[in-house]
Amino acid sequence: MSLSPRSRRSNMSYYEQNIPPTREQRLTIGDSFSGCGKELLDCAQSGCMLQKNRKFWQAGACQMQLSLMMAATVENSVIIMHGPVGCGSTLHSLGPAANKGKAKRGKKPQALVWLTTNLQESDVIGGGEKKLRETVEYADKTFRPEIIFVVSTCTPSIIGDDVEEVVRQTQKGVAAHLVSIHCPGFRTRVVATAYDSFYHGLLKHLPLEPLPGEDFISLKENEPGYELAIQNFAYRKNRTVNLFNATSIGPADEEELVRLLKALNLNVQVYTEYSSLAEYRKMSQAALNISMCNVHDDYLLAYLKDKYGLPYVIQGMPIGTKAVRKWLLAVAEHFGLEEKANRLADQEEKQVNEALQPFLPALKGQRVLISGGVVRVAEEAKVLKDLGLEVIGVRAYHYDNGAEPVYGSLADELPEVHVSVSNQLFELANQIARYQPDLVIAHSGTQGWVAKMGVPAIQLFDVDRAYFGYRGLFSLVKRIAFAFENTSLPRRLAQHVSLPYKKEWYEKDPFSYLKG
Repeated sequence: MSLSPRSRRSNMSYYEQNIPPTREQRLTIGDSFSGCGKELLDCAQSGCMLQKNRKFWQAGACQMQLSLMMAATVENSVIIMHGPVGCGSTLHSLGPAANKGKAKRGKKPQALVWLTTNLQESDVIGGGEKKLRETVEYADKTFRPEIIFVVSTCTPSIIGDDVEEVVRQTQKGVAAHLVSIHCPGFRTRVVATAYDSFYHGLLKHLPLEPLPGEDFISLKENEPGYELAIQNFAYRKNRTVNLFNATSIGPADEEELVRLLKALNLNVQVYTEYSSLAEYRKMSQAALNISMCNVHDDYLLAYLKDKYGLPYVIQGMPIGTKAVRKWLLAVAEHFGLEEKANRLADQEEKQVNEALQPFLPALKGQRVLISGGVVRVAEEAKVLKDLGLEVIGVRAYHYDNGAEPVYGSLADELPEVHVSVSNQLFELANQIARYQPDLVIAHSGTQGWVAKMGVPAIQLFDVDRAYFGYRGLFSLVKRIAFAFENTSLPRRLAQHVSLPYKKEWYEKDPFSYLKG
């Protein structure tokens, strides 16, 4: 088994740059496609994906919000928004969400502290570096955080503020670790670049190794207990894995996967959200890094492999019994625990299959359209097929070559199913009107739009419930069954409201605006 299934070139120059690359710069990527699974793979492999575009866009998304979602979870930190005051408006909702996540993970909720440099027209002309330096110094003196995130928005990126130089100079006079996050929304159409921006700041500005005196007591070779300490450290490190989370991966997901990994007698450290500076310093002290989502993690995991020699597993997503077993075996192989992992999977599958039986008759033959993150939708589509539902469409927000193994499997198992790459609501509305699905499973934020068309909808994932592992499969089936039992809201809603599209649009092909 290859521990890094993505075929990629290791390039440390990415990590040496002040500003991280966009996804478009480092991956074969696209956000505009319509066809079947095999056609998608052929298009990506031949390079035509890079040429595809749209003649019309209803809306896009800014990567800054996803970077802020991650930064808001970090303990004992302050966020400085370098830009106009409005750029920080999203933090009003991210603060309570982060505290909810902390409480569910047994951590102490704290008020989210954020400041803004509040750039004005005069700053656009004269530059905002002086304001940024003063704001950093004020934040350090007033709040005494361990980490200060300096978030560079569109405005300073356009006018040419040298944020990295300000951070470098100011760091000498402040106690907090300064971490710059470069996320001007205009640089990329692929919002997943936000994850790379956050990780780039961590790996450039935070220590990822233990500090002598703070994290451990350094013994000399001739001191008593030296040999035993070395053996204990090596034993623990060789049985420790890092499990990487995401904002869309809730505490129930972490709990379920930690449960399975501990059943293999592994120690588990969870990163990078809801972590502290002291926990970040332990990141390099593990035997294996494990991803739950390659879209989220591949940039940082490749760095940790290049820097510290840490192997990593990126094995699709552990959704459904087949994918969970595959994920477990990929981890177990590194430690020679395949037999134990298979026994664990056999036992868990038997229990969950028995628990699912009462719900399956309500699902059989129901037509479902699924939309959302590129790996989630492909993995879940295969699970839905195995549960007896009829998958009539798969929509991925973007596609990159890291998802190739998952989509190769999707093309084999669902060769005739329509596959599109789109994050445009007007295309989704057209597909719903055309296909008339019994259920739409979609990313958060779109359920209201779907309901106005009279179609039941559930969220693709739910951070308040398990989505991964065996408990996640049970939770997913229960949510689907409940949606089929309770259809009155979308039915009644559609009688009184409508979406803002003309009748003529629904008569066109959903992807008539694609070009290239």
